[in-house]
Amino acid sequence: MSSQTHLAFASTAVGITSVIQVPTLSPGPSEVLVKVAFSAVIPLDMYMADYGQMINSEYPVVLGFNVSGVVEAVGSDVDGLQTGDKVCALTTAGSKGKGLQERAIIQSCTCAKLQTIPDNFITAFYTLFDCLGLAPPTFPISVPPPHAETPILVYGAGATSGQFAVQLLALAGYKRVIATASPRHHSYLKSLGATHVIDYSADDMPEKILLAAGKNLRFAMDCITTESTLKSISSVVSSDGVAAMLLPVTAGSKYTAGKDEQMWMELPADMNPFPDSVKLVGVKAILYQQNEYLRDNLMPKILPRLLEGATIQPNRVHLFDQGSLQDRCQEALNVKKVVVKVASM
Repeated sequence: MSSQTHLAFASTAVGITSVIQVPTLSPGPSEVLVKVAFSAVIPLDMYMADYGQMINSEYPVVLGFNVSGVVEAVGSDVDGLQTGDKVCALTTAGSKGKGLQERAIIQSCTCAKLQTIPDNFITAFYTLFDCLGLAPPTFPISVPPPHAETPILVYGAGATSGQFAVQLLALAGYKRVIATASPRHHSYLKSLGATHVIDYSADDMPEKILLAAGKNLRFAMDCITTESTLKSISSVVSSDGVAAMLLPVTAGSKYTAGKDEQMWMELPADMNPFPDSVKLVGVKAILYQQNEYLRDNLMPKILPRLLEGATIQPNRVHLFDQGSLQDRCQEALNVKKVVVKVASM
């Protein structure tokens, strides 16, 4: 056990969070130790902290699925990273790698050089180019992809994952990107590459989607995933289509589940509004490394290349950087999707 410790923000029981001291570990093979500068609070953190959902280990459980900071130490068998590199990562294993702590042990293959917040980029890329079955692009694009003229729906494109999905589709050469969002996001989504943007609260939304798709919508990505959004998508997707839903599924029509509302990491059969002929895929972004190509390329190569060339625009963020670590993290949990300054760099 390490004699050194650092601060971490953790769920210590259902509905209770606190700043605690945790051991500062040394990186093992294929790992790096990162001094964390920023992390993001996402709905999964809120579900874990408030309701004890998706916790598969004993308390306390450190929160924060994103890490952005500086490499302090490098384990054996690590290529392409060294002490002093600025990196970001989506953590996929255990509390030792979570982002809401001063130092985190990260698998090197999940790291990308340059500081940003990567979870929604990974979610969008994995959903489009694995779960939906579109061919993974190599940037810059030299030839159009096989489905370049096929309509693709990004439902809830105002969400951060949706914004990245629109950008990635446009950059990959897809010419008919249909986005639904509230009107305040329309001009921005068009600037990112959406060819049609539709108000998801409009009564005639399904008709507008079908008109934009030419009555044939084969691919759909649900960035919200509630009972109501799935029903909306089922009314427009083609009978031989593919729909990807970002998990968890929440009851009703709200993006995040409340204390007394249900959510599922698998869609119950009696809630599935799609015909059997539609391929429905539940997306768990933390599993993206099961795709060998994405494991070896997405974070180490593709994201740094896009950021270095200013090819892709990072999400706009709400930064919490005032007060103690406890204050910053607790306030961020109340907002659900924000960036927390963890330590001064």
